[in-house]
Amino acid sequence: MFNKRVIRTPKVSLAVVACALIAPAFAEEPADEVVDPNAEIEQITVIATRTERSLDEIAATVSIKTAEDLEQELAGDIADAVRYEPGVSVAGTGTRFGLSGFNIRGIGGNRVLTMVDGIRIPDEFSFGPFLSARRDFVDIDSLSRIEIARGPISSLYGSDALGGVVAYRTKQPREYLTQNDSISASLKAGYSSADESYVTTLNLAGRAGPINGLIHYARRSGHESENGGSTGGIGTAREHPDPLSTDIENLVSKVEFDFLDAHRISIGLDLYENDISSRILSDYGSIVFGTRVNSRDAEDSRSRTRFSFGYQFKGSTAFADRIEAVLYRQTSETDQLTQEDRTTPRGGGQTRFRDSFYEQEVEGVWVHFLKRFEIGNTSHQFSYGADYYTTDNASLRAGRTIDSRGTPVREFTLFPTRDFPVTEVEQLAVFLQDEISLLDGRLALSPSIRFDSFDAQANADEVYLNGNLGTPLPEDYDTQEVTAKLGATWALSDRISLHARYAEGFRAPPYDDVNVGFTNFLGGYKTISNPDLASESSKGIEFGGGFRSDRGSLRVTYFRNEYKDFIESFTLAPAFIRRGGIDPADGFRTFQSVNRGEVTIEGWETRGSLDFAPGWRAQVALAYAKGEDHDRDAPLNGIEPLNAVMGIGYSAPGDRWGLRFVCTLSADKDESDIDPDDPRLPTDGYSVFDVMGYARFGTRVHLNLGVFNLSDENYIRWVDTASIGEDAPMRFSQPGINAAVSLRVDI
Repeated sequence: MFNKRVIRTPKVSLAVVACALIAPAFAEEPADEVVDPNAEIEQITVIATRTERSLDEIAATVSIKTAEDLEQELAGDIADAVRYEPGVSVAGTGTRFGLSGFNIRGIGGNRVLTMVDGIRIPDEFSFGPFLSARRDFVDIDSLSRIEIARGPISSLYGSDALGGVVAYRTKQPREYLTQNDSISASLKAGYSSADESYVTTLNLAGRAGPINGLIHYARRSGHESENGGSTGGIGTAREHPDPLSTDIENLVSKVEFDFLDAHRISIGLDLYENDISSRILSDYGSIVFGTRVNSRDAEDSRSRTRFSFGYQFKGSTAFADRIEAVLYRQTSETDQLTQEDRTTPRGGGQTRFRDSFYEQEVEGVWVHFLKRFEIGNTSHQFSYGADYYTTDNASLRAGRTIDSRGTPVREFTLFPTRDFPVTEVEQLAVFLQDEISLLDGRLALSPSIRFDSFDAQANADEVYLNGNLGTPLPEDYDTQEVTAKLGATWALSDRISLHARYAEGFRAPPYDDVNVGFTNFLGGYKTISNPDLASESSKGIEFGGGFRSDRGSLRVTYFRNEYKDFIESFTLAPAFIRRGGIDPADGFRTFQSVNRGEVTIEGWETRGSLDFAPGWRAQVALAYAKGEDHDRDAPLNGIEPLNAVMGIGYSAPGDRWGLRFVCTLSADKDESDIDPDDPRLPTDGYSVFDVMGYARFGTRVHLNLGVFNLSDENYIRWVDTASIGEDAPMRFSQPGINAAVSLRVDI
């Protein structure tokens, strides 16, 4: 599977297949039992306990973004989805590689578990200047909700839930079907001036007796995002964004079949593809080892394909009142092609090509059981289950250079090559959780424990060996981890509650850190493997209180997370530190991934709302954190400065129209809070003002409008400074005043 593939299934054919899957759903009369999408629904979370609980019932900090929230906020991507979530951010501006993963309370990348319909989103992987495979594999319009759990939670979700969990849920057929409709459709069109992007979506749902089906299709096209830069031209002094065009297509198809009253089978297909063309003008004119880069352009693509088969039971048996099981297969590919026109020191013209490829395939099954029972004066909701999956991971780098006559030029890197050997990781886990209700429901405890076992098999194939001559053979490795959690909530009264939680997290040693192979003969450096890497681990506590009344609510939380054995990728190899990293065997400077010591992050968060007049609501959310690397007595660069969101909104009677005004505030990030060994540009504080409104014309037409950055603030987010390097900082700034609009028609 790991030879690079270039054959792609035509998207139109895939759409036809999906339509054929659910075509029977549009032929018969409606069934009796459906969910009315217009009914008022309590804010329920699943992510915190893997069971359905209201936000007031859990000993954790969880944010929920519904499809309606995302639509009214005119979110166009995952960064927009969390722009009003202090303490949570998504980096990615100023480069061709787009958005990265989530950062939660200072922890980001693959240390935050991200899932779609219970299945893990592909890993991030970066190597060198031409490959950065990131985790933006979901189109925002395909989602019915996003749940964000802050802090470690590996006792329920295993590896990578070191800093938190983000769970996407794609749209379901029953969200579109009322009791009287056997078929439903909605069309949406939208535009954003920030990147001149257009989006069109189609949702088509239907029912035929016990069968429900859905097709969601979205197409989004746009250009580079505007920023606050004022200087054009080429080279590192360029402040304007590099020109690019992007085209995203996403198809989600689902079929559900209910039978024997208590059973349901579901089949899902999810196809995502993103193609990006860019002219990297900020690299034009740069000098690399005496060679001038006259131009550098790129063609990049990302794709994800997921197929799932699910089973659900709701009834009553001796061992379970509810059973959920999902069997799935997901493949993802990132292909990044770079072309350079160059001039060598001797005046010769060259054209250089670099093609970097990263692929991950995951196959697995998970099963979850839930049993309710009572013992004495206590009631229990006992959950248990298992999770098994394998991931196949591979990278491939190819390249060639030709002179002005078309003659091949000798390369200093052996191509094709792999940055790590093809690796299969097998994981098996079991978990237990008991949600215990005591004192007539006023006190709730939720202990949980999980065991994870990992086994990685590295395959040093011919491509890896030929491209990494002299590199030691890779080694297989295995590890086991046990993580636990204990949460408690105590209702002091109908209005006041307290909560506390202790939770553990871990991240198994990544395959690309344990076994890695790369030698740059021209640069005189290399990377080597480290089969002795230990798992990263975290222990977190948080506690706080909440108040709720008929007119508003307030919740305050303090947290402290301690991390050990953080893996630092590609630092100077400890064995050669005394020699300045030089391996005496070959004279190359040597880099290696290593475990670091202790890191602590602590802070507090608050969130509240107040309905102060009919139709009027004020909201506020604030997050503050600080972090320290105890080994080096240095601050952590992943920590965001103090930030807050304040808003006031009005909804007309009958929710016919509404208006919302939001202010986002961020404090400075000065040099005293920046790691001196990893210097980044200090950022100034900023305040950004947005206004959004919606109108409903009847029950079928929904209009959303938004104007963002009303004061045309010129600012750089701290989370984006990691990418600046030697480039002009303003190229990484956010858009000035911009607007967005969307119109949805329900049929």
